[in-house]
Amino acid sequence: DLNKAVLTGIAANQAPDVAQCVETDAAKYNSSKALADLTPYINAADGLGSADLKDIFPVMLSAARINGTYFQFPFNKSTTVVYYNQDMFAAKGISSPPATWDEFFSDATKLADPAKGVTGIEGPSIDTFLSMLYEYGGQLYDSPSNPTKATINSVAGVKAMTLWSNAIKSGAAKPIPAGAFADEVDFQNQKTAMYISTQVSYQFLVKPIGNKFKFAEAAFPAGDNGVKDEMFGANMCVFNKSSQDVQHGALLYIKYLTSQASTTEWAQKTSYMPVRQSAFATLQSGFYAQNPSQGVGAGMLNKGDLIVLPSTPTSNEQRDALSTELGNIAAGREDPKTGLDKAASKMTDIMTTG
Repeated sequence: DLNKAVLTGIAANQAPDVAQCVETDAAKYNSSKALADLTPYINAADGLGSADLKDIFPVMLSAARINGTYFQFPFNKSTTVVYYNQDMFAAKGISSPPATWDEFFSDATKLADPAKGVTGIEGPSIDTFLSMLYEYGGQLYDSPSNPTKATINSVAGVKAMTLWSNAIKSGAAKPIPAGAFADEVDFQNQKTAMYISTQVSYQFLVKPIGNKFKFAEAAFPAGDNGVKDEMFGANMCVFNKSSQDVQHGALLYIKYLTSQASTTEWAQKTSYMPVRQSAFATLQSGFYAQNPSQGVGAGMLNKGDLIVLPSTPTSNEQRDALSTELGNIAAGREDPKTGLDKAASKMTDIMTTG
């Protein structure tokens, strides 16, 4: 994949000039000082002025900085939504999508129909769990800026996974099946009534579903502390091995990609969030007004409900360890407390040893 190719290039001193990079990957690249500081090019006469920077959503600019420095710039950003089968909801007398996790699992129970091979939901994915962790008052690490240990095994984490564990035991939910995008395919084939994924998944649902059934998007459900929906997706990174002229040119390319016209068109055609507030306003009065479901994810930007998880150079390895234990919990091989204790221990060991 792209991350592996970039890491191979960095090791061979053949990194690309510019590439998309998610925050967890960028933290790894920056640990070997492979990323260029974009600040001089942003501040250049032909860079991005103060009006441009004020137009970029603050949560995106904040996520692009590593220790306060622009080693990334926002581009492909998205968040999590709930896709739901409107026909199934209507058949069960459910008039609106769930706004809270209590409503979510109650609806999943009503929607499950074992005789027809239908379950309410498949999950949880790692990112669904992490958002729920924050919604119930927890956090990923003991400190977001200087982490020393993982804290996903807090009361909040156990509560989130207990909700899923109980739903799976009752038949309202199932673990996500093996295979690439298997839960997406199950939703397309009406084997599940709901599907949790990014807003970009709309592009991969609309054609396969066609006229088989009506579906829509709803906002990520709230926990005890409200909605804390994780924002993820790619930024643009420029690499240090390139000359300053090339780095400058890369920033100008990024400037074009994130212009109001470009990000408006990109959001409309791909379902990613626009990076500019002016673009969001344009979409809100036009495209999103005509296609309200596709505005759900981007609408989170104005509600203050998005969170950005802290990243470390070993975030990807830690995610792998957490995913394994979440799978064990979902499959019933471990109870939530035991599984999350193991995950936290493994994540802390990885963070400590590198």
